[in-house]
Formats: sequence, C-alpha cells, structure tokens
Amino acid sequence: MLELTGVTKKFGKREVLHEINLSIDKGIIGLLGPNGAGKTTFLRILATVYEPTAGSIRLNGISWSKQAEEARKRIGYLPQHVGLFPALTSYEYLDYIAVLRSISSKKDRKQLIEQVLREVNLGDRAATRIRRLSGGMKQRLGIAQAIIHNPDLLLVDEPTAGLDPEERFRFRGLLRRLAEQRTVILSTHITEDVSMTCDRVCMIKQGFLEYFPSLSEVVKLASSKVWTMKIPNEQFYQLKEHKHVQIVHSSEADGMISLRMLADEKPYPEAVPAEPTLEEGYMTWLKA
Repeated sequence: MLELTGVTKKFGKREVLHEINLSIDKGIIGLLGPNGAGKTTFLRILATVYEPTAGSIRLNGISWSKQAEEARKRIGYLPQHVGLFPALTSYEYLDYIAVLRSISSKKDRKQLIEQVLREVNLGDRAATRIRRLSGGMKQRLGIAQAIIHNPDLLLVDEPTAGLDPEERFRFRGLLRRLAEQRTVILSTHITEDVSMTCDRVCMIKQGFLEYFPSLSEVVKLASSKVWTMKIPNEQFYQLKEHKHVQIVHSSEADGMISLRMLADEKPYPEAVPAEPTLEEGYMTWLKA
C-alpha cells in the first residue's frame, strides 16, 4: 500500500504540487496530465529524487522521510530520459546497475540479469551493444534496470513517447504483467496508454491531483457533452471559430467532414449525441 498525506512541493515561492492525499495498492495506475502539470515532479518525489516541502509518504510501513535508504530499495524508476551507455552490452549495463543496487554476488547477478532480460523479452539481446537496440528495446532495457532488484513500487515516466505502434503495444503488455506483482504508476499525457493499460487513474492539472478508482468515472464526466455531425468542407473553418465548441476529431470523405465535438449543449441543429470516451472525459476535466 502506497500512502501519501498532504504532499506539497514548492520551488521557491512557486507551489508545483498542492496537498496530495492518495492511497493505492497493487496494480497499474495511470497518471494523466498535460505537459507542465506536475507529473514528473510527482514521480521524482516518489522516487526520492526530490523531497516534498510538506506531507508524508509511506509504502508498506516504510517512511520516505525517516527511512529513505530503505524506501529506495523498494522503488524502481524509469525516467523519461534514462541514462544508458551505448558502448556496453545489455548484460554489462544490467550488471553495472545490479552492483549499484548492492547485489554483490556475481552468481546472483548473473541469475537475476538472465531472468530480467527474459521478463522484458530481451533474452536474445544480452550480448548486443545498446547502440544497436531499437527505441522500444532501449525502453524495455530501461524497465529491466528498474526491476532488477524486484521493487514493490515501479514508476515509469512517459515510457511510450516516440515508440512505433507495435512497440507501444508490446510495452503496454509488459507493464500489465509487471503490475501483477507490484504497484506501477504510469505517467503519460497519452490517454490511449491509460485506456489500454490501466483500470485506475490519477489526473493532474496545475499541481492539483484527483484520483478516480475506475476509468468509467472519468468517461462519465463527458456524459451528454459529446456530439457528432457531418458538414461540407467549406463550413469547417467557420465552425472552428465557435468559442463554445471543442473539436475532438475530424475526418474527411466525399467532400464532407465528419466531426466529433465537445459542447455543454447541442451546438448545432444537425448535431447528434454520442457516447463519450476516456479522452473526452479527460478533456472535460481539464476545462473544469
């Protein structure tokens, strides 16, 4: 169980995180928010990179403020830009990380590295130099370094950014498997990553965090606010200037544009109500 009570973070006079209270158990939780909302700062506090200005954090009874070294043994962290060493092989890199994690026995390290490489589907890449790995493989190697000590809490920051659709699919499956044994917090601004991977979500804007125990609760925020409509091409640019209508999606075919819109009330006589998605619930929450 991860418990945060009154966690606040200030840089000088600027308050970046505002009194976060949260209690979550095993499984994968999405951390969804726009760039600059405070997601990375929140993860760095959980990873003990930053200290909170106020508040407390505990994981299974371990206190971040009183038992920081003990807490670090239970945390795995994949930052947005992980520091890999291109000249090393995958095995050499993980051996280096294992030594830093105080795994002193060479035999134990070998066993752990082979196990972790299999777990992230890189078992056949142990002798491959990191510079020769694809972007997706490097991300999976980043996960490998984060779990080599079998942490209770795994933090991943924007892990699918820049990956092609196939690698993104593989990575989501990997995170779901890892969440069977631990708490995983997936930080992203991509709603599809959350909808395909998580069953719970925290949403954050301007440092304020709100927890939703199910994705359906986020979807409900856009209930009765989603509309679809088809219009001729020439009317599209006029519609884009409507201040009270937010266009979520548009596609063109046969001289007509199909629109999906967010609006509190029926925006046009031709508009038809539609079932909302997680993205539309999230966008509604951002505007509130």
